[in-house]
Amino acid sequence: MRQVKVVSKKYDGSPRDEYVTRLVAETDETIILFSPPGLPYFDHRKGGWFETPDGLLEIYPKHRWYNVWHIGEQNSHTNLMYINIALPATLEGDVVKWTDLDLDYRVHLDGSVERLDQLEFEQNTQRMRYPPDLIEQVEAACREVEAGLAAGIFPFDHARQAERYQRIKQGFPT
Repeated sequence: MRQVKVVSKKYDGSPRDEYVTRLVAETDETIILFSPPGLPYFDHRKGGWFETPDGLLEIYPKHRWYNVWHIGEQNSHTNLMYINIALPATLEGDVVKWTDLDLDYRVHLDGSVERLDQLEFEQNTQRMRYPPDLIEQVEAACREVEAGLAAGIFPFDHARQAERYQRIKQGFPT
């Protein structure tokens, strides 16, 4: 697995966060990353370095308006999955880039699903002047995420992805 840098930003181009992690796989459809607990990341909104409490298998579709983070190693005991509504991700050289579009989904430990940050989305729609076609794409992405979660299909198949995380971790040098 080679190292890649993940760089996320907001729609207006302002930086969100960045970190260095490991590329598991890349296809025409997806970018898959392995991020162990304790991974340092820089949060531009908070202006500092932090460490991730949990181990993640991060799935970035290249043609879908979201990304899915499976918690494969629980330390925070907060959620099973976290989904960011976002522009499709790209991998350019050793840099994964994605643009956050505010709305998120959390799949809690009991399997319940919570949609997050509606107010932030509404505020940024005005502040960052989201065009109507972007708003339509966000709404379509939310419907796709909700349907995928209900069906448990890839990339929303948490048990399968958590097992994948564990297999990768076993082969990861400490």
